[in-house]
Amino acid sequence: MRSGRRMWRCTWIVVAVVAGLASVVPGVHAAPGQSVNLTAGLSTAYDTNLLQYSDQQINKFASWDPALDPGRYAIKSIDDITFSPSLALTWELDQGRGRRHSLRFKGDGDFHDKNATADFRAASIAWRESFHGGSRFAARGYYLPHYYLRQLRDVTTALFERAQFDLSIGEAAWTQALNKDTDLGLSYQFERRAYGPFFPERTSGTHQGGLSLGFDNLPDHGTIHLLGAYRLSRADGRDDPAGSASLVPDVSYHGWWAGVEGRGEFARHKGFRIDGDIAYRFEQRAFDSDRPADRSHIGRKDSNNVIEVGLRAQFRPHWTLRGYDHYDSNNASYGGPNPFLTTDLSSYKQNQVGLEFSWTGDLWSSRRGPGPSGEAGGN
Repeated sequence: MRSGRRMWRCTWIVVAVVAGLASVVPGVHAAPGQSVNLTAGLSTAYDTNLLQYSDQQINKFASWDPALDPGRYAIKSIDDITFSPSLALTWELDQGRGRRHSLRFKGDGDFHDKNATADFRAASIAWRESFHGGSRFAARGYYLPHYYLRQLRDVTTALFERAQFDLSIGEAAWTQALNKDTDLGLSYQFERRAYGPFFPERTSGTHQGGLSLGFDNLPDHGTIHLLGAYRLSRADGRDDPAGSASLVPDVSYHGWWAGVEGRGEFARHKGFRIDGDIAYRFEQRAFDSDRPADRSHIGRKDSNNVIEVGLRAQFRPHWTLRGYDHYDSNNASYGGPNPFLTTDLSSYKQNQVGLEFSWTGDLWSSRRGPGPSGEAGGN
Protein backbone atom coordinates (compact mmCIF):
# COMPACT_ATOMS: atom_id res chain seq x y z
CA MET A 1 0.00 0.00 0.00
CA ARG A 2 3.05 2.33 -0.04
CA SER A 3 2.28 3.32 -3.64
CA GLY A 4 -1.32 4.06 -2.61
CA ARG A 5 -0.08 6.44 0.09
CA ARG A 6 2.30 8.07 -2.40
CA MET A 7 -0.62 8.51 -4.80
CA TRP A 8 -2.73 10.27 -2.17
CA ARG A 9 0.19 12.54 -1.25
CA CYS A 10 0.54 13.51 -4.92
CA THR A 11 -3.23 14.09 -5.12
CA TRP A 12 -3.14 16.44 -2.12
CA ILE A 13 -0.20 18.27 -3.68
CA VAL A 14 -2.27 18.78 -6.86
CA VAL A 15 -5.21 20.05 -4.79
CA ALA A 16 -2.95 22.40 -2.82
CA VAL A 17 -1.41 23.82 -6.00
CA VAL A 18 -4.86 24.41 -7.49
CA ALA A 19 -6.10 26.17 -4.34
CA GLY A 20 -2.94 28.26 -4.04
CA LEU A 21 -2.92 29.45 -7.61
CA ALA A 22 -6.65 30.10 -7.60
CA SER A 23 -6.28 32.35 -4.56
CA VAL A 24 -3.18 34.26 -5.68
CA VAL A 25 -3.27 34.64 -9.44
CA PRO A 26 -6.72 36.24 -10.06
CA GLY A 27 -5.40 39.51 -8.65
CA VAL A 28 -3.02 39.83 -11.58
CA HIS A 29 -4.25 41.48 -14.77
CA ALA A 30 -3.42 39.98 -18.14
CA ALA A 31 -2.76 41.84 -21.33
CA PRO A 32 -5.73 42.01 -23.73
CA GLY A 33 -6.61 38.63 -25.21
CA GLN A 34 -4.41 36.66 -22.83
CA SER A 35 -5.25 33.95 -20.33
CA VAL A 36 -3.55 31.39 -18.11
CA ASN A 37 -5.54 28.19 -17.74
CA LEU A 38 -5.08 25.42 -15.20
CA THR A 39 -6.24 21.82 -15.62
CA ALA A 40 -5.96 19.36 -12.73
CA GLY A 41 -6.87 15.72 -13.30
CA LEU A 42 -7.05 12.43 -11.47
CA SER A 43 -7.87 9.08 -13.06
CA THR A 44 -8.03 5.55 -11.75
CA ALA A 45 -8.23 2.30 -13.68
CA TYR A 46 -8.27 -1.45 -13.20
CA ASP A 47 -5.73 -3.14 -15.50
CA THR A 48 -6.08 -6.88 -16.14
CA ASN A 49 -2.54 -7.32 -17.53
CA LEU A 50 -0.28 -4.54 -16.34
CA LEU A 51 2.91 -5.55 -18.21
CA GLN A 52 1.19 -7.16 -21.21
CA TYR A 53 2.27 -10.74 -20.47
CA SER A 54 1.31 -13.61 -22.79
CA ASP A 55 -0.81 -16.53 -21.57
CA GLN A 56 2.34 -18.65 -21.23
CA GLN A 57 4.06 -15.96 -19.16
CA ILE A 58 0.99 -15.57 -16.95
CA ASN A 59 0.88 -19.33 -16.35
CA LYS A 60 4.59 -19.28 -15.53
CA PHE A 61 3.99 -16.46 -13.03
CA ALA A 62 1.20 -18.44 -11.34
CA SER A 63 3.60 -21.33 -10.62
CA TRP A 64 6.71 -19.19 -10.13
CA ASP A 65 8.99 -20.04 -7.20
CA PRO A 66 11.41 -17.13 -6.50
CA ALA A 67 13.81 -19.49 -4.74
CA LEU A 68 14.19 -21.67 -7.84
CA ASP A 69 13.92 -18.95 -10.47
CA PRO A 70 15.12 -15.70 -8.86
CA GLY A 71 14.65 -12.40 -10.61
CA ARG A 72 12.26 -13.61 -13.30
CA TYR A 73 9.45 -11.33 -12.07
CA ALA A 74 9.55 -8.07 -10.12
CA ILE A 75 5.78 -7.63 -9.81
CA LYS A 76 3.44 -8.96 -7.14
CA SER A 77 0.42 -9.52 -9.38
CA ILE A 78 -0.48 -9.58 -13.08
CA ASP A 79 -3.39 -7.18 -12.58
CA ASP A 80 -3.44 -3.92 -10.63
CA ILE A 81 -5.25 -0.66 -9.92
CA THR A 82 -3.52 2.49 -11.14
CA PHE A 83 -3.91 6.11 -9.99
CA SER A 84 -2.84 8.88 -12.33
CA PRO A 85 -2.74 12.53 -11.18
CA SER A 86 -1.92 15.29 -13.68
CA LEU A 87 -1.47 19.05 -13.71
CA ALA A 88 -1.30 21.27 -16.80
CA LEU A 89 -0.77 25.02 -17.13
CA THR A 90 -1.61 26.72 -20.44
CA TRP A 91 -0.87 30.28 -21.57
CA GLU A 92 -2.89 31.54 -24.52
CA LEU A 93 -2.92 34.72 -26.55
CA ASP A 94 -6.00 35.22 -28.74
CA GLN A 95 -5.52 37.97 -31.30
CA GLY A 96 -8.92 37.45 -32.89
CA ARG A 97 -9.96 36.37 -36.40
CA GLY A 98 -8.63 32.89 -35.78
CA ARG A 99 -5.08 33.93 -34.87
CA ARG A 100 -4.07 32.30 -31.60
CA HIS A 101 -0.91 31.24 -29.77
CA SER A 102 -0.68 28.81 -26.85
CA LEU A 103 1.99 27.17 -24.73
CA ARG A 104 1.25 24.32 -22.33
CA PHE A 105 3.30 22.61 -19.62
CA LYS A 106 2.06 19.34 -18.17
CA GLY A 107 3.20 16.86 -15.57
CA ASP A 108 1.60 13.50 -14.82
CA GLY A 109 2.34 10.05 -13.50
CA ASP A 110 1.09 6.54 -12.82
CA PHE A 111 1.05 5.03 -9.33
CA HIS A 112 0.13 1.40 -8.71
CA ASP A 113 -1.63 -0.15 -5.76
CA LYS A 114 0.33 -3.44 -5.70
CA ASN A 115 3.21 -3.00 -8.13
CA ALA A 116 5.11 0.14 -7.16
CA THR A 117 8.04 -1.00 -9.30
CA ALA A 118 6.04 0.13 -12.36
CA ASP A 119 5.35 3.68 -11.10
CA PHE A 120 6.46 6.51 -13.35
CA ARG A 121 6.33 10.29 -13.81
CA ALA A 122 6.42 12.27 -17.06
CA ALA A 123 6.47 15.86 -18.33
CA SER A 124 5.59 17.52 -21.62
CA ILE A 125 5.55 20.89 -23.34
CA ALA A 126 3.33 21.80 -26.29
CA TRP A 127 3.28 24.89 -28.53
CA ARG A 128 0.31 25.59 -30.83
CA GLU A 129 -0.33 28.23 -33.46
CA SER A 130 -3.78 28.76 -35.02
CA PHE A 131 -4.27 30.79 -38.19
CA HIS A 132 -7.10 32.56 -39.95
CA GLY A 133 -9.08 29.99 -41.92
CA GLY A 134 -8.67 27.18 -39.42
CA SER A 135 -5.15 25.93 -40.20
CA ARG A 136 -2.95 24.99 -37.23
CA PHE A 137 0.64 24.15 -36.36
CA ALA A 138 1.70 22.23 -33.26
CA ALA A 139 5.02 21.13 -31.77
CA ARG A 140 5.38 18.91 -28.73
CA GLY A 141 8.12 17.50 -26.52
CA TYR A 142 7.60 14.66 -24.05
CA TYR A 143 9.95 13.04 -21.54
CA LEU A 144 9.38 9.93 -19.42
CA PRO A 145 12.40 8.72 -17.39
CA HIS A 146 12.99 5.23 -16.00
CA TYR A 147 9.95 3.55 -17.56
CA TYR A 148 9.78 -0.08 -16.38
CA LEU A 149 9.11 -2.51 -19.22
CA ARG A 150 9.49 -5.91 -17.47
CA GLN A 151 12.19 -8.40 -16.44
CA LEU A 152 14.21 -9.65 -19.43
CA ARG A 153 16.93 -12.26 -19.72
CA ASP A 154 20.40 -10.82 -20.32
CA VAL A 155 21.95 -12.86 -23.15
CA THR A 156 25.46 -12.31 -21.81
CA THR A 157 24.80 -13.60 -18.28
CA ALA A 158 21.54 -15.58 -18.73
CA LEU A 159 20.22 -13.73 -15.66
CA PHE A 160 16.93 -11.88 -15.41
CA GLU A 161 17.43 -8.14 -15.08
CA ARG A 162 15.26 -5.05 -14.87
CA ALA A 163 14.56 -3.62 -18.33
CA GLN A 164 13.79 0.09 -18.22
CA PHE A 165 14.30 3.01 -20.56
CA ASP A 166 14.10 6.79 -20.78
CA LEU A 167 11.59 7.83 -23.44
CA SER A 168 11.94 11.13 -25.32
CA ILE A 169 9.47 12.20 -28.02
CA GLY A 170 9.56 15.17 -30.36
CA GLU A 171 6.66 15.87 -32.71
CA ALA A 172 5.58 18.50 -35.22
CA ALA A 173 2.20 18.61 -37.01
CA TRP A 174 0.43 20.81 -39.54
CA THR A 175 -3.34 20.79 -39.98
CA GLN A 176 -4.71 22.36 -43.15
CA ALA A 177 -8.35 23.39 -43.28
CA LEU A 178 -9.91 22.15 -46.52
CA ASN A 179 -13.22 23.81 -45.78
CA LYS A 180 -15.25 24.86 -42.74
CA ASP A 181 -15.83 21.27 -41.57
CA THR A 182 -12.93 19.25 -43.02
CA ASP A 183 -9.19 19.33 -42.41
CA LEU A 184 -6.12 17.39 -43.49
CA GLY A 185 -3.19 16.77 -41.16
CA LEU A 186 0.46 15.86 -41.64
CA SER A 187 2.82 15.00 -38.79
CA TYR A 188 6.31 13.76 -38.03
CA GLN A 189 7.42 12.19 -34.77
CA PHE A 190 10.74 10.92 -33.46
CA GLU A 191 11.01 8.66 -30.41
CA ARG A 192 14.19 7.78 -28.55
CA ARG A 193 14.22 4.88 -26.12
CA ALA A 194 17.45 4.80 -24.13
CA TYR A 195 17.81 1.52 -22.21
CA GLY A 196 20.08 1.00 -19.29
CA PRO A 197 22.04 -0.36 -17.71
CA PHE A 198 21.62 -4.01 -18.76
CA PHE A 199 20.16 -3.81 -22.29
CA PRO A 200 21.93 -1.06 -24.29
CA GLU A 201 21.41 -3.05 -27.51
CA ARG A 202 17.66 -2.31 -27.24
CA THR A 203 18.20 1.45 -27.31
CA SER A 204 16.43 2.67 -30.45
CA GLY A 205 15.30 5.62 -32.53
CA THR A 206 11.87 5.47 -34.19
CA HIS A 207 10.62 7.69 -37.01
CA GLN A 208 6.90 8.07 -37.66
CA GLY A 209 5.17 9.93 -40.47
CA GLY A 210 1.43 10.44 -40.02
CA LEU A 211 -1.62 11.50 -42.03
CA SER A 212 -5.10 12.41 -40.80
CA LEU A 213 -8.45 13.49 -42.24
CA GLY A 214 -11.00 15.07 -39.93
CA PHE A 215 -14.73 15.77 -40.35
CA ASP A 216 -16.34 18.15 -37.84
CA ASN A 217 -19.81 19.58 -37.23
CA LEU A 218 -21.56 16.30 -38.01
CA PRO A 219 -25.07 15.64 -36.62
CA ASP A 220 -25.28 15.65 -32.81
CA HIS A 221 -22.14 17.80 -32.69
CA GLY A 222 -20.21 14.77 -33.92
CA THR A 223 -16.69 14.42 -35.28
CA ILE A 224 -14.89 11.65 -37.16
CA HIS A 225 -11.13 11.49 -37.67
CA LEU A 226 -9.34 9.00 -39.92
CA LEU A 227 -5.67 8.46 -39.05
CA GLY A 228 -2.70 6.48 -40.29
CA ALA A 229 1.08 6.36 -39.96
CA TYR A 230 4.20 4.50 -41.03
CA ARG A 231 6.87 3.63 -38.42
CA LEU A 232 10.53 2.72 -38.84
CA SER A 233 12.57 1.78 -35.77
CA ARG A 234 16.30 1.08 -35.67
CA ALA A 235 17.92 -0.42 -32.56
CA ASP A 236 21.57 -0.11 -31.56
CA GLY A 237 21.85 -3.92 -31.48
CA ARG A 238 21.49 -3.94 -35.28
CA ASP A 239 25.10 -2.72 -35.50
CA ASP A 240 26.58 -5.56 -33.44
CA PRO A 241 29.90 -6.55 -35.10
CA ALA A 242 28.96 -10.24 -35.14
CA GLY A 243 26.07 -9.50 -37.52
CA SER A 244 23.74 -12.44 -38.17
CA ALA A 245 25.96 -14.67 -35.97
CA SER A 246 25.34 -12.41 -32.96
CA LEU A 247 23.58 -13.55 -29.81
CA VAL A 248 22.50 -9.94 -29.19
CA PRO A 249 18.81 -9.40 -30.09
CA ASP A 250 17.83 -6.92 -32.79
CA VAL A 251 14.51 -5.28 -31.93
CA SER A 252 14.43 -3.12 -35.10
CA TYR A 253 11.10 -3.14 -36.96
CA HIS A 254 9.01 -1.42 -39.60
CA GLY A 255 5.26 -1.23 -39.97
CA TRP A 256 2.13 0.85 -40.24
CA TRP A 257 -1.06 1.58 -38.35
CA ALA A 258 -4.48 2.96 -39.23
CA GLY A 259 -7.34 4.07 -37.06
CA VAL A 260 -10.61 5.95 -36.69
CA GLU A 261 -11.87 8.16 -33.87
CA GLY A 262 -15.44 9.39 -33.45
CA ARG A 263 -17.45 11.43 -30.98
CA GLY A 264 -21.14 12.31 -30.70
CA GLU A 265 -23.35 14.14 -28.25
CA PHE A 266 -26.18 12.41 -26.41
CA ALA A 267 -27.63 15.23 -24.31
CA ARG A 268 -27.13 18.95 -23.82
CA HIS A 269 -28.61 21.28 -21.23
CA LYS A 270 -27.57 24.59 -19.76
CA GLY A 271 -24.21 24.00 -18.08
CA PHE A 272 -24.29 20.26 -18.72
CA ARG A 273 -23.77 17.84 -21.58
CA ILE A 274 -23.07 14.15 -22.17
CA ASP A 275 -21.17 12.75 -25.13
CA GLY A 276 -19.66 9.44 -26.15
CA ASP A 277 -16.45 8.57 -27.97
CA ILE A 278 -15.03 5.51 -29.68
CA ALA A 279 -11.60 4.84 -31.19
CA TYR A 280 -10.19 1.85 -33.06
CA ARG A 281 -6.62 1.23 -34.23
CA PHE A 282 -5.04 -1.61 -36.18
CA GLU A 283 -1.27 -1.97 -36.44
CA GLN A 284 1.03 -4.35 -38.30
CA ARG A 285 4.70 -4.64 -37.41
CA ALA A 286 7.46 -6.72 -39.02
CA PHE A 287 10.76 -7.22 -37.19
CA ASP A 288 13.99 -6.90 -39.16
CA SER A 289 16.27 -9.27 -37.25
CA ASP A 290 18.32 -11.66 -39.40
CA ARG A 291 19.86 -13.60 -36.48
CA PRO A 292 18.99 -17.28 -36.04
CA ALA A 293 19.78 -17.06 -32.32
CA ASP A 294 17.25 -14.23 -31.92
CA ARG A 295 14.19 -16.47 -31.85
CA SER A 296 12.03 -13.78 -30.27
CA HIS A 297 12.34 -11.48 -33.31
CA ILE A 298 13.64 -13.21 -36.45
CA GLY A 299 10.83 -13.60 -38.97
CA ARG A 300 8.33 -12.23 -36.47
CA LYS A 301 5.21 -10.27 -37.45
CA ASP A 302 2.72 -8.67 -35.08
CA SER A 303 -0.91 -7.70 -35.59
CA ASN A 304 -2.34 -5.42 -32.94
CA ASN A 305 -5.96 -4.33 -32.35
CA VAL A 306 -6.89 -1.58 -29.89
CA ILE A 307 -10.41 -0.32 -29.19
CA GLU A 308 -11.59 2.22 -26.63
CA VAL A 309 -15.10 3.42 -25.82
CA GLY A 310 -15.89 6.25 -23.44
CA LEU A 311 -18.78 8.22 -21.95
CA ARG A 312 -18.14 11.77 -20.76
CA ALA A 313 -20.18 14.21 -18.69
CA GLN A 314 -19.23 17.90 -18.66
CA PHE A 315 -20.42 20.20 -15.90
CA ARG A 316 -19.57 23.61 -17.28
CA PRO A 317 -17.51 25.59 -16.85
CA HIS A 318 -15.03 23.56 -14.82
CA TRP A 319 -15.71 19.85 -14.20
CA THR A 320 -15.47 16.79 -16.44
CA LEU A 321 -16.06 13.10 -15.64
CA ARG A 322 -15.31 10.32 -18.13
CA GLY A 323 -15.58 6.55 -17.90
CA TYR A 324 -13.87 4.30 -20.42
CA ASP A 325 -13.03 0.74 -21.42
CA HIS A 326 -9.75 0.17 -23.29
CA TYR A 327 -9.05 -3.22 -24.87
CA ASP A 328 -5.71 -4.17 -26.44
CA SER A 329 -4.98 -7.48 -28.21
CA ASN A 330 -1.68 -8.41 -29.86
CA ASN A 331 -0.97 -11.50 -31.96
CA ALA A 332 2.67 -12.41 -32.66
CA SER A 333 3.62 -14.95 -35.32
CA TYR A 334 7.18 -16.27 -35.67
CA GLY A 335 9.27 -17.37 -38.62
CA GLY A 336 10.57 -20.38 -36.68
CA PRO A 337 9.70 -22.34 -33.53
CA ASN A 338 7.71 -20.25 -31.08
CA PRO A 339 9.96 -19.27 -28.12
CA PHE A 340 7.51 -20.67 -25.56
CA LEU A 341 9.04 -19.07 -22.50
CA THR A 342 10.47 -15.92 -24.05
CA THR A 343 10.60 -12.95 -21.68
CA ASP A 344 9.99 -10.50 -24.55
CA LEU A 345 6.66 -8.93 -25.36
CA SER A 346 4.64 -11.47 -27.34
CA SER A 347 0.94 -12.23 -27.91
CA TYR A 348 -1.19 -10.77 -25.13
CA LYS A 349 -4.63 -9.46 -24.15
CA GLN A 350 -5.13 -6.46 -21.89
CA ASN A 351 -8.25 -4.66 -20.66
CA GLN A 352 -8.39 -1.39 -18.72
CA VAL A 353 -11.57 0.03 -17.19
CA GLY A 354 -11.29 3.45 -15.64
CA LEU A 355 -12.66 6.82 -14.53
CA GLU A 356 -11.17 10.24 -15.23
CA PHE A 357 -11.94 13.42 -13.26
CA SER A 358 -10.69 16.88 -14.22
CA TRP A 359 -11.12 20.52 -13.26
CA THR A 360 -10.20 23.30 -15.65
CA GLY A 361 -10.49 27.06 -15.40
CA ASP A 362 -8.82 30.39 -16.11
CA LEU A 363 -6.51 31.61 -13.36
CA TRP A 364 -5.52 34.79 -15.17
CA SER A 365 -7.59 36.27 -17.94
CA SER A 366 -8.45 39.51 -19.71
CA ARG A 367 -11.45 37.96 -21.43
CA ARG A 368 -14.70 36.35 -20.47
CA GLY A 369 -15.77 32.79 -21.14
CA PRO A 370 -14.17 29.38 -20.70
CA GLY A 371 -10.47 28.67 -21.00
CA PRO A 372 -8.76 27.39 -24.15
CA SER A 373 -10.50 24.47 -25.78
CA GLY A 374 -8.77 21.25 -26.66
CA GLU A 375 -5.90 21.78 -24.22
CA ALA A 376 -6.89 19.42 -21.43
CA GLY A 377 -6.25 16.08 -23.09
CA GLY A 378 -3.18 14.35 -24.47
CA ASN A 379 0.39 13.99 -23.23
